[in-house]
Amino acid sequence: MGQLFFGAGFAAIGAISLVARDFLLHQQPVPQNIPWRETLACISAALLLVPGAGLLLPTTAKRSALILTAFVALWVVALQLPRALAHPLVEGNWLGVGEDASLVGGGWLIYCAVAARADASVRIARILFGVALIPIGVSHFVYLRGAATLIPAWMPWRVPLTALGGAGHIAAGLAIAFGVVPRLAATLEAIMESLFTIICWLSAVIATPSSREDWVNLCISTALSAAAWVVAESYCRRVDMTQVEERVRS
Repeated sequence: MGQLFFGAGFAAIGAISLVARDFLLHQQPVPQNIPWRETLACISAALLLVPGAGLLLPTTAKRSALILTAFVALWVVALQLPRALAHPLVEGNWLGVGEDASLVGGGWLIYCAVAARADASVRIARILFGVALIPIGVSHFVYLRGAATLIPAWMPWRVPLTALGGAGHIAAGLAIAFGVVPRLAATLEAIMESLFTIICWLSAVIATPSSREDWVNLCISTALSAAAWVVAESYCRRVDMTQVEERVRS
């Protein structure tokens, strides 16, 4: 299910970007004055739409996962990290690094699952995902009041819930990175991300269906939730493979 929602989220993002002929809002901070910006934006949209849809089909899932993961990794290296290193005290820049890096970790785990890989890269992808959650959690505290406004007004205790969510991201990230009950941590992170997607961004889209920004945020949040589910599923696959190996030896 994580793979399906991951692919569907990126396919929708690519479609929105292609219609708008523009890059994503926060995930692709491409300078406005770059040459052939609209053409590059359309190419970028295709590199999201086609592999995203390809993840939904068994025959194309392996190649699609590799292309999509590599492309999002390019966002981190070429767009997010230089901005964060140039202005290291701006937490919003590290938030962008964290969100895109968590998508890279989830995408690589999808590729490993489809390709039946169980090498060291699986552990590295999990650690990357865990570390990426930390700046996401920290942003909840740095931008506490602003982040609380993302929660619908009808919900009580919006500020405490925002702080609790930030603490949850940090705790889950550390648990996954250091291997302390990582499957439970990833599952709880996935549940929290999914609830945030439904309560905050789905309700925002319903309230203002013409807002491109809300639609993009809904799709990105869906992909982030799916990445967390993929991480949790990766531990289940490891348990299953261990059981199979034990049966073969017996």
